[in-house]
Amino acid sequence: MSSAKEQFDRQAAHYNAQWNTWTEPLLHWLLTHADCQTTDTVLDVATGTGFTALAFAPHVQSVVGLDVSTGMLAQAHQRQQELALPNVTWLEGAAELLPFPDASFTIVTCRIAPHHFESIPRFLAEVARVLRPGGRFLLADTTIPDGAAQLGRWQNTVEKLRDSSHARNLTPQQWRSALHEAGLAVKTLEEPATDVPMQLNDWLVKAGCAGAQADAVRQEFRTAPANARRHFQIAALADGDFTFVWQRVVAHAVKP
Repeated sequence: MSSAKEQFDRQAAHYNAQWNTWTEPLLHWLLTHADCQTTDTVLDVATGTGFTALAFAPHVQSVVGLDVSTGMLAQAHQRQQELALPNVTWLEGAAELLPFPDASFTIVTCRIAPHHFESIPRFLAEVARVLRPGGRFLLADTTIPDGAAQLGRWQNTVEKLRDSSHARNLTPQQWRSALHEAGLAVKTLEEPATDVPMQLNDWLVKAGCAGAQADAVRQEFRTAPANARRHFQIAALADGDFTFVWQRVVAHAVKP
């Protein structure tokens, strides 16, 4: 099994504008609910190639983008230079062991990454630790429906086949409970409508998934149960490709 670092070092070159288009509405949600101030200090956990960190940078005092993948961080630094944003720094590190003192940030963000983390409870405990009192946590991730175990198993199976660094998607209720257990007060938690379908072949390429592994994912889509086809809006295309829509969860929580 590939570690997240190994997997994302390989994937770094594939995290392009198309990936951001698939998830851009979630970035707008995070920015809208963050209520950014020019005095804010932001940590973007699992920053990848830096889309979220760089989007926050013009609105705040400073941003740190943290990721386990040096390949991803190199892409982020290059994008930062192109945008000429001087107030962003990049650091290698893991979500479950944030390399910062207590109460270091007023905002922590994390977009489309926690489903790769080894431990959501450890991650959220670290978020609570590094936030100042009154600090905000903004989350966006893929999710699976509450009370639909079969759908959750199917979706997590597909994700794991495509990318061995996938751990699991949580339901919205599981996220609400985990945030509460970490001592974070949930202000908003919702499932935004997703109207940007993804194409399976492009999604496989982004993960570097090819050969027999990619064939196994395609077979899962061809034989998906009826409720999965409905819920994830799976549609076959003429060339053997598929379109589909993953469910998302977003949350805004505050450290008391």
